[in-house]
Amino acid sequence: MPSPESPAHTVPLHRVAILGHESIVVGSGLAAYVAHETVAAVPASAYIVVADENVARLHLQPLLAALRDALAAAGSPLAASARILSLVVPPGETHKTRETKGAIEDWLLASKCTRDSCLLALGGGVLGDLVGFVASTFMRGVPVIQIPTTLLAMVDSSIGGKTAIDTPHGKNLIGAFHQPRRIFIDIQYLTTLPRREFVNGLAEVIKTAAIWDESDFELLENYPEKVLGLVGAGSNQGTGLRGLLNFGHSVGHAIEAILFPALLHGECVAIGMIKEAEISRHLGHLSNVSVGRLLRCLQAYGLPVSLDDKLVKQRAPGKHCTVDRLLDIMRVDKKNQGDRKRMVLLAGIGKTVEPRASFVADNVIRKILSPAVRVSPASATPHAPADAGKGVSLAVPGSKSISNRALVMAALGSGECRLHGLLHSDDVQVMLDALQKLVGITYAWENDGETLVITGGGGRLRMPSDEIYLGNAGRCVLTGNARMKQRPIGPLVKALAANGCAVKYLESDGCLPIAISPLESGLPGGTIRLSASVSSQYVSSILISAPYAASPITLDLSGDAVVSQPYIDMTIAMMASFGINVHREPGTNIYRIPQGVYTNPAEYLVEADASSATYPLAFAAITGSTVTVTNIGSESMQGDALFAVKVLREMGCTVDQTATTTTVTGPATLRPLASIDMETMTDAFMTAVVLAAVARNPGDADANTTRITGIANQRVKECDRIAAMVEQLRPFGVTASELPDGIQVHGIDKSLLAHTAFEQGVKCFDDHRIAMSFSVLAAAISAGQRGAIITEKKCVEKTWPAWWDTLENVLGVALEGVDLDPHRDSGHAKDASQDATKTGGSGQQASFLDVRSESRPGADAIADTSILLVGMRGAGKTHMGRAAARALGRTFIDMDVHLEQTLGTTIPDLIKASGWPEFRRIEAEMLASVLGTHATGAVIASGGGFVETEAARQTVKAWSGLVVHVRRNMDHVEAYLGIDRTRPSFGEDIRAVWARRLPLYLDCSTAEFVIGDAIAGASPDAAAQYWSAVEASFVRFLRFKLRRTPPVVVDDPQSLSFFVSLTYPNVAHAAAFLDRVTEGANAIELRVDLLESTDAEFVGAQVAALRLLSPLPIVFTVRTQSQGGKFPDHRTDDMIALLGHGLRWGCEFVDVEFSAPFERFDALVKGKGNSLIIGSYHDPQGKAVWTDQAGSGLAAVLGSAGVSSGTTIAGTLTTAYLQQPLRMHQVYRDLHAHSDIVKLIGVARDIQDNFAVQAFRAAVAASADLAPKPLIALLMGPLGQLSRALNTFLTPVTHADIPTPAAPGQLSIAQIHSLRSAVGLLPRRQFHLFGSPIATSMSPMLHNTGFERLGLPHHYTLSETASWESVRDTVSAELVDGSFGGASVTIPLKVDVLRGGVATHITDAARAIGAINTLNVTADGAVGGDNTDWIGIQRVAQRLLAQQSVAGGSAASGRLVGVVLGAGGTARAACYALTTLPGVDSVRIWNRTHDKAVQLASEFGCTAVEALADVFRTNGQDNGTPSVRFVVVGTLPASAQDALGLDELFASSSSGGVVVEMAYRPRETKLLAAARRVLPSAADAGGAGPWVCGEGIDVLIEQGLEQFKIWTRLHAPAQAMRAAVYAHY
Repeated sequence: MPSPESPAHTVPLHRVAILGHESIVVGSGLAAYVAHETVAAVPASAYIVVADENVARLHLQPLLAALRDALAAAGSPLAASARILSLVVPPGETHKTRETKGAIEDWLLASKCTRDSCLLALGGGVLGDLVGFVASTFMRGVPVIQIPTTLLAMVDSSIGGKTAIDTPHGKNLIGAFHQPRRIFIDIQYLTTLPRREFVNGLAEVIKTAAIWDESDFELLENYPEKVLGLVGAGSNQGTGLRGLLNFGHSVGHAIEAILFPALLHGECVAIGMIKEAEISRHLGHLSNVSVGRLLRCLQAYGLPVSLDDKLVKQRAPGKHCTVDRLLDIMRVDKKNQGDRKRMVLLAGIGKTVEPRASFVADNVIRKILSPAVRVSPASATPHAPADAGKGVSLAVPGSKSISNRALVMAALGSGECRLHGLLHSDDVQVMLDALQKLVGITYAWENDGETLVITGGGGRLRMPSDEIYLGNAGRCVLTGNARMKQRPIGPLVKALAANGCAVKYLESDGCLPIAISPLESGLPGGTIRLSASVSSQYVSSILISAPYAASPITLDLSGDAVVSQPYIDMTIAMMASFGINVHREPGTNIYRIPQGVYTNPAEYLVEADASSATYPLAFAAITGSTVTVTNIGSESMQGDALFAVKVLREMGCTVDQTATTTTVTGPATLRPLASIDMETMTDAFMTAVVLAAVARNPGDADANTTRITGIANQRVKECDRIAAMVEQLRPFGVTASELPDGIQVHGIDKSLLAHTAFEQGVKCFDDHRIAMSFSVLAAAISAGQRGAIITEKKCVEKTWPAWWDTLENVLGVALEGVDLDPHRDSGHAKDASQDATKTGGSGQQASFLDVRSESRPGADAIADTSILLVGMRGAGKTHMGRAAARALGRTFIDMDVHLEQTLGTTIPDLIKASGWPEFRRIEAEMLASVLGTHATGAVIASGGGFVETEAARQTVKAWSGLVVHVRRNMDHVEAYLGIDRTRPSFGEDIRAVWARRLPLYLDCSTAEFVIGDAIAGASPDAAAQYWSAVEASFVRFLRFKLRRTPPVVVDDPQSLSFFVSLTYPNVAHAAAFLDRVTEGANAIELRVDLLESTDAEFVGAQVAALRLLSPLPIVFTVRTQSQGGKFPDHRTDDMIALLGHGLRWGCEFVDVEFSAPFERFDALVKGKGNSLIIGSYHDPQGKAVWTDQAGSGLAAVLGSAGVSSGTTIAGTLTTAYLQQPLRMHQVYRDLHAHSDIVKLIGVARDIQDNFAVQAFRAAVAASADLAPKPLIALLMGPLGQLSRALNTFLTPVTHADIPTPAAPGQLSIAQIHSLRSAVGLLPRRQFHLFGSPIATSMSPMLHNTGFERLGLPHHYTLSETASWESVRDTVSAELVDGSFGGASVTIPLKVDVLRGGVATHITDAARAIGAINTLNVTADGAVGGDNTDWIGIQRVAQRLLAQQSVAGGSAASGRLVGVVLGAGGTARAACYALTTLPGVDSVRIWNRTHDKAVQLASEFGCTAVEALADVFRTNGQDNGTPSVRFVVVGTLPASAQDALGLDELFASSSSGGVVVEMAYRPRETKLLAAARRVLPSAADAGGAGPWVCGEGIDVLIEQGLEQFKIWTRLHAPAQAMRAAVYAHY
């Protein structure tokens, strides 16, 4: 037995003093030493060891045995009688509570422990905090020994006497300081820590070095393996360190409160450190160099550095840290003083601004934490340079291009090199990381981080142990982010492969990721032929690498034009500085590079970035101020350095350039550039574009266009920059268009500049140059305007991390942090029209976003790409085209009509005079002309026979727009052609023509829309409703196809989603009750294999029929026999063809049974467009194993069964099962690689199988080291029904009205909810109506009916009050106990609840309206505030307009004018609804108090009408315009309508339209009665009247349905809810 003097530890003991006592002991293998030291230093009657379950399994028994030995060896009477007790508690932060503390204390009392007891805390930080707090209060304080077992606890929580427990309001808010008698840090415990837990602790190590000791920080930067030598270092500084140890914790704790347990404490603190360092930089205390060093160090240890970090996305998918929520949590930080927040601010690495936490204003914190920034007009900023009377001077960061080249050359070179002026940005950080992995460089910082000292490796490379991540900067695996995986690298890979290099694409050909297998000889050398027409970076990469080839390299760029020659010249000049001279053969693009090793210069100055310099210089140009850039001048070797001379001077600026400086003074008005070739400065073209946006030629309005060419390579940068600039200029009121190799911009008067899509902001596409360019443009907006919001502000860190600090602190532009958080307008888009059309009577509002997609602003924005409709004459192209153009606000062009109008003759006459061949030639030419001039903003209906001409087909196939084949039952086409005499007859059998043309239509088109047949019984007047439903279906189809980005679905375990599986042989069988069947569902599954026919024409008609009956997304499934379906296994090719049709038909989800060889599914995956692929595997035999990661996947098992490329899997799957059982973990990996969503289905043999699947779901992505994807995982059979209740994402369900479930054990939505409620997974929530008086409200009937229909245990009740404080108190109390579900808010509280701050997440709609009518609980547990009144108004108005259009008559068409009667609170919702209603071009407001109408009109951009008689005025400004339809919203109380003369008003109007009444008692108000009494006009005799009316109860129901969706995230059972209200109204 070792004695206390010579314990059996394996490394020397270190004692560290704290508070004057050497109470910290550091060593290894300390169990015996801990016991002897404890018994000797703390005599006690009882030693109680408390450990959690995880630690107890590993370390409790050895410590207890050592304590027994120590007491036996002590020999004292007290020791002889002392007891040894142990207590094991549950692990994790969720148990660090009052309840656990009380349980421990009760156990101690029951165990008869007294004041002379000693507690030993064996565990991590949670256990140490908890036991320490127990020790501080038990018997008014007993001794405690801390034995931390995690790195985080060793370096942080165990030191300093901090003890605490958590509360629902935050972490560590209740506790005490209670110093431990000893802290034993046993390094041996770290050997049992999972890697992530170890890295978690390193965050605190890095934090301590960052605030205290730069030398330690340098060790961390360069030598991660030596980090254990730092454990405990710095802690001997005493209590002065305690306050500073909170660096990173102010923000980190707030993040942790939201993201824990998905993110660990150290991971949250790492993010907090970066944010707090950025705050210090913004305040002028910290250099950008220091921020970069801290960021690189954290990344080197695998810690996240932002909320957008891929680690955060993987570990906390679907969780969001809104800025309001973070600030709210930070309000209760212990460092604060009152309402003033304090945090630790760095002054440099190893230094803090103060020896304590410093005060920081909320607006500064918000600015740094926010993902977006509002740029206010410079002219509105009091300290803007233009107002200061003198210019400003600034230095720009180092060149990214030069920095990266210098780093590579220095790393490959021999000797030491000091790099000065290096850019500290994302790109450079990625480069340093790559060089550490490939070259193993060591580096150090000098001059407070301004100089990087690199010791080169002399060209020696090593194989990295993991993949190299390239961000968006551009066997060893090279990979990058999503955009980097789209950027082409094909020419470079092709050239290297031709030179003998082993390079393989791992995903898409021509893009990352790639795998490179090393060659013994390295790069072979010789002649390399390379195309440099896309990027000069290919050339530079080979030039830089060439000296190390096996033989000298000749680089031949002959052939294609070479882009960005200045960058090639720059590379060659830098290589010369490092000792390698490249020879270019005169007059050619052939370069000869000798072999050699770079010789590192002792010093190398990185030139400032000329591209970055364009932004402050452009700021001077656009604001008329003076700016001097002090480190870029005429001697620069960068092409962009010419921007000031070649662009700004030509635009009218005064430019003064020396060898090293550039000064620009802007003119009063910038001049446009008729034409400029920017091929030598392509990266600066975006800066030139924003200047061109306000460049004018006074006196010549036709000469305001700037034309920029030579920039074709900018299409393959971080995004397609040319297209992005065109798109993002549009909301500023600036028109621009794309050129083949450039852009042209039509300048406007700067005083007219405004960003009309303010709430959506400028989308930057994660492109730093777009963000900085548009921030310059926003600064030019006139004072009084709101400026512009720049989204994705973090993207500037690629080249100028401190840009926003410079823009505000140096250039004087006011900035404001903006959080475009995912909760704003949650549940609905700004335009409710996508949801509003009622089809088939369901009234369920369908948006693809409802299926758990991110509802970020613009997520479902559609491209303005033009649409070409092709198909047979009579198929409906013209009808559908007009409907689409009307709904999407686009120009409609009928090619037949266009041809006739252009030629001044009819098509029959043209054919008669010139013949069919000449007609086809002219038709092809005109089609090419129209497609060329209408690339955007148009819907074009082609002639039916253009496909007969090869030239026309090639034109269409090469066109960039959306080409849709419109298809219809040929019986209907023949019937139509039999009565159409406006076009020549075919002269042959129509069926033969169709058979010939069909493959040509399919070849030319990328999508297909089938016009389904009217289904008998779909509605009472099916014929009248049919075309309206078809039009609505077509518009939804186009909106989906035209989405700019595919939907991003998130598997959120906090809410459920479902798809209902239809098992009918014909969709028509479900027509009468589909409303009921789909109650609560998010999508409908069409089981193609169960249909009466799987012929493509029949299946297409079924998709069309389903779209007519319901607007819900479609899950398109072809289930094979071997996987439990009916589709024959041997028809694999037919199955794949059907799935391809499903994609063309725009089915939102397509279920694909992937199987080896996976290559045969490539075309589906690559051509899926916006559809989402569900990669599925069904195991009807129940043989697959869920619990074992090892084993075989689909490829291995099928391979062993003899399945090879080109064969089918008929009969082999079951055989393969029996031979080699599948492991679901490996199947998941196989499907993950090809799918957006993974679906795995097994069979339950035992109730425990349900829990195995649940464990699988929780762990599979992390265990496979894959980013989580939405997962459907469940079991078939009666014993598997629990797994259906546990599955949270798109659970397949049945319904009582469906005669046959799609799978054994399938449940309905109501059954799943009931089951989840029974097992405690779905707690009962309380919903309220707040307001007064509310006794007669129909809302409880509405919502409780919905809850009951869907099996939800919730209850909606009346809570009458006129006090917003009462609302706040009720909501707060129920949030604490978890019972609050949501609330409706009515008069008189809508405004007060908003102003009182009851909700922290306010939607844009609620802010604009100035009132909240809906409270909900957001995903992060905060209270959201919304207003759904406008949704109710808009949906009722759109339904009425659709009804009027179907009915026809003189009032059924014309432009729409909105009318609001009243100017109170409800009128604000009406204004918001009408101003966002598609098709409404103006809104009029009348109120008895005219001043109120004027004020309201000014806020919403409407017109105030003084006389009520003028609201329907159609003369004057309307003369010569099409007829007018009015959309009237009445917001006046029913009692105030009597004396208004409404009968006379409507009787005197010659127009018509729709009336939406907001008052719902009485049911028919004076307004409705007056509108209904107007008789049809003479032209419409016998038809409907000119006004269609909607009652107030209709609006109440519609807004309530939207509330239901927000609260439950489910589709409301609208039909049942409506019926219940009307029955009791």
